[in-house]
Amino acid sequence: MSKGMTKTARLRRIIEGFGGTRVIVLGDVMVDQYFWGTVKRISPEAPVPVVDVTGETRRLGGAANVAHNIRALGGEPLLCGVAGSDGAGKWLLDELQRLGIDRSGIVVSDKTPTTVKSRVVAHSQQIVRFDREKRREPPPESLAALQQALKEMWGTAGGAVVSDYAKGVVGKSLMDGIRKLNRGKKRIPVAADPKSSDFSRYQSATVITPNLQEALEATGLSGAAAGDLEQAGATLLAAAGSAAILITRGEDGMSLFSRGKRVRHIPTVAQEVYDVTGAGDTVVGTLALALAAGATMGDAAVLANMAAGVVVGEFGTVPATREQLLGALV
Repeated sequence: MSKGMTKTARLRRIIEGFGGTRVIVLGDVMVDQYFWGTVKRISPEAPVPVVDVTGETRRLGGAANVAHNIRALGGEPLLCGVAGSDGAGKWLLDELQRLGIDRSGIVVSDKTPTTVKSRVVAHSQQIVRFDREKRREPPPESLAALQQALKEMWGTAGGAVVSDYAKGVVGKSLMDGIRKLNRGKKRIPVAADPKSSDFSRYQSATVITPNLQEALEATGLSGAAAGDLEQAGATLLAAAGSAAILITRGEDGMSLFSRGKRVRHIPTVAQEVYDVTGAGDTVVGTLALALAAGATMGDAAVLANMAAGVVVGEFGTVPATREQLLGALV
């Protein structure tokens, strides 16, 4: 890109290059379910609100939401994960097809139920969440099928995402497989959204995107001292062996730690933080897509920050669209 370009023009050019850019998304796919209603009374049985349910919606969650974000930004996600042979799994596959997301890497198993997170929401406030899941590694035949899907897709993709929600898919065998694939002729940027506090698991990743709490827990720091953020970033860079660590800090924006460079603090662009659900998915999806489209790590992080600013202003799991991201540049 021309050195004479303004920052806005440069970022716009990157977004315009999202179209047709293929990004592999490997991780824990799930369904986010919402029960919407109102509260007018307290239960006579217990001191809890009675919610009069007025509606129910389902949305893609976890790694499937990462793929949805990439698709909404104009990219072509290649989703790899495990869904159950149950009603939630069927809905997930149907929704992926409706949105035009490649689902050939989804392995259906009758031994692994689809993870469903159900939220009860009244007057725009979440009352309770209940999860239906099994936190365990998929059976060997499912892991083998995922390895094969990754092998077939790798040569066609410009980037990859590892979306770890600690449900079992992102384990040692698949991470070893990614490391092996990325040592071949086709090397691509890999962005990992971590859940494990052992960052050595993600050593194949180019960039890792923990939130501040995850970064502090992984390094044993409290966050109370002035230098804890910088120490956490430097420690994780060394532990993971990655090129960069992007720590998301909610209303305080993000901090990018790159090997051999000074830390870069990126202030939030969110006008109002309404709901942070799915914001991490938006960050890692946008970051990976931008890197796959040829952006520098710094520009990719800025775009990821802008996309996060869009989704935290809406309620529930929603993607940032290409049009919204372009609008954020104005």
